[in-house]
Amino acid sequence: MGRPGITSVDVVRAYVALLRQGRVPGPHNLRLELSAGSYTTIAKHVNALALRHVALRPPRKRPRHTHRRWLEEVADERERAERWGYR
Repeated sequence: MGRPGITSVDVVRAYVALLRQGRVPGPHNLRLELSAGSYTTIAKHVNALALRHVALRPPRKRPRHTHRRWLEEVADERERAERWGYR
């Protein structure tokens, strides 16, 4: 007797669960959440339901430091690492 397979309802539930967890609802994560189904079947359900990932994250903030300041910090860290014998 074969397995029943996944339905579009299963895909929607997994999709919503991933969004709530803050994870990207791609085929791989959907497959992990469902614990069943092939990537092709999952992709067919996603396309048929016209599910699209909506960016729920707030806009990216500007970096705290300028590029020059960041380079100085990296150089300082490298110098400290060399002083302590790390490579």
